[in-house]
Amino acid sequence: MPTRTGGSTTLDGRVVWADAAKGTCIVLVVLWHVVVKDYLRIDWRAGLPVPGAWGLLGEQLLPLRMPLFFAISGVFAANAVARPWRVSGRPRIARNLYLYATWLLIHTALLALAPGFPTDRATDPGELLAQLTVTPSNLWYLYALALYFVIAKALRRIHPAVLLTAAGTLSAVAATGLLDSPGNRGQVYQNLVFFLAGVHLRPYLTRWADGASTRRLAGTGAAYAVGLAAMALAGAQSWPGVYLLVSVVAVAFGLTAAARLARHRLAGPALARLGRRTLPVYVIHMPVLALLDRLLAAPVAGLPGPGRALLVTVYPVLLTALVLALSLAAYRCLTALGAHWLFDLPRRRAHSNPEGETMPRIDVPVLPDRTHVEEAARALSGRVVRTPVLHSPAIDRLAGARILLKAENLQDGGSYKMRGAMLAVGRLAAAGHTGVVAQSTGNHAVAVALAARRHGLAATVVLPVDAAPVKVDRARAAGARVIRAGTTVEERLAVARRIAEVEGHPLVDAYDHPDVVAGQGSASLELIEEAARRGTPLDALVVPVGGGGGIAGACLAATGTPIQVYGVEPVGCDSLARSLAAGRPTPVAPAPSLADGLRPGCVGDLPFAVARHRVRGVVRVDDQAIVEAFRLLLLDLKVLVEPSGAAGLAGALRLGEVVRSGGVGGAAWPPGGGRQLTVGVVLTGGNVEADLVARLAGAPMTVGVAA
Repeated sequence: MPTRTGGSTTLDGRVVWADAAKGTCIVLVVLWHVVVKDYLRIDWRAGLPVPGAWGLLGEQLLPLRMPLFFAISGVFAANAVARPWRVSGRPRIARNLYLYATWLLIHTALLALAPGFPTDRATDPGELLAQLTVTPSNLWYLYALALYFVIAKALRRIHPAVLLTAAGTLSAVAATGLLDSPGNRGQVYQNLVFFLAGVHLRPYLTRWADGASTRRLAGTGAAYAVGLAAMALAGAQSWPGVYLLVSVVAVAFGLTAAARLARHRLAGPALARLGRRTLPVYVIHMPVLALLDRLLAAPVAGLPGPGRALLVTVYPVLLTALVLALSLAAYRCLTALGAHWLFDLPRRRAHSNPEGETMPRIDVPVLPDRTHVEEAARALSGRVVRTPVLHSPAIDRLAGARILLKAENLQDGGSYKMRGAMLAVGRLAAAGHTGVVAQSTGNHAVAVALAARRHGLAATVVLPVDAAPVKVDRARAAGARVIRAGTTVEERLAVARRIAEVEGHPLVDAYDHPDVVAGQGSASLELIEEAARRGTPLDALVVPVGGGGGIAGACLAATGTPIQVYGVEPVGCDSLARSLAAGRPTPVAPAPSLADGLRPGCVGDLPFAVARHRVRGVVRVDDQAIVEAFRLLLLDLKVLVEPSGAAGLAGALRLGEVVRSGGVGGAAWPPGGGRQLTVGVVLTGGNVEADLVARLAGAPMTVGVAA
């Protein structure tokens, strides 16, 4: 079984429910503003207590909305608190203050055009200066995030119990009204404790969400309702600690509800997607609501009686949906016009900061080398699974050599692509990026989606229209937005580049990326080290080839050793073999193959530059050989791999025969003189459809497992 070298397993399911919670919170925030700033100001003349009911509902959710929002924000900020100031200061402090100031000026200008709209606005330079400094406006969430992060980081060495007690006391006192709190300063006082709880209690909050059940949902919901009722009946909202206690119960209920919603087939993905886009909704929705109030309030109030009576019940829901849709549409339009500076700090011309203590940066040159693979392995320790190395005497007899199989099909995300994705995405997250874009036939997309989820980034992945459903489902389950486009890498790349340009997020290439190459190489490095530890050092290393990131990483890992590196490509999908012969990357029109992950039209430029002088040769295998290898692994080792992963074993089984016939690079075989050779094979992935497993498992074999 795979073993993990660190305690990161709790992160695997974290961001889906956390994003769903953020999505729920932004819906509730917009709904509250719709109710109090538009709906309750309309003269409905309905003769029914419906408007009052909507107002009461909004008030009952006050202990839930922002406390839950800040608790989730603390969960996402927990890793950054441990990083150096020079790394975390830009994305967590400077960015939020920049956005607060930018959008405060925009709101001040736009809302001046709607003087009757009831919201805080500065009417003179003194008020504007106060809102920029000590009396935050309706954008106070951004102001508070920057302030809270400074406090959390500056006081991170204080015991969490002491810190949370002090913050809880501040919250309790602020709720009594004893502190001077103009504008939204009181909200800033009251919600610090929830942000700090997210930072310091993240493992407990994660376990709470993981254990969410219908019974717990009913219990926490009932406790929340009872707390609200008791507080209202006793008039105890301003009693010290009462409002805080009700908010704590509300957050427990909110976390449970979010975790349950995240598991819903329709609501979960929708809320998670919205949760990754709360910033544009938060900063845009107030001017949008002011505009709609000006356009719709009078016509709605003037509707005939029956129409007005019907609309009074559903108007807040309809207007909330419209405000959300228009806010997101405005965001897309603004970013399409190049106004990314409205939603993020302007990009620096060069990234000069290191990536922090948790993911040290590798300042790679044009071509990485073995030291970059070694550094990648250290950076990934505890972040990816150190997969086992498998061995089968029966397979040895078939191959005429000792075969050691690196089971990367047991890696997080089902493939070794997780290594390169975690390295690349981790560094982008530490550098302050808020999202990433990727394209692939499937495994790289799944890996980037998972890595983005772990680091709290939004992910958009572009997959071919004929991508394996299991890979599409895994990418979506990891919280990524999935775009289906074309059947070739060129078509997918064009779409991915457009998305990256529009959204301002970097493209994490599946193989033409030095971090990806170094990360993939860590799998081969572990295999080399394990073989040496067993006293059977590798003579050869066999890696399936798609775009070339894996074999380039293997070449780097084997640098300075006598290990011969061989690639394996499906017949008709042999871009690397043709590129080596031509001396330059040479595209092919990929032939049909069971190995869908090995069908890029051309090996990447960076992988080719690394591999061209290090690869001893390429073995071509047909589908029959892949099926035979697939069945050997399944029946003899009880290991399930996808055809692309089985191709490595198929190539290893043919390696001696092909080399001896002079078909691979003119290499000597066996390279070790008369002793038994040891060949390492990377089983690159295990994401395979159930129906394909059934078909391949029942296929006739021309090679039998030796007795």
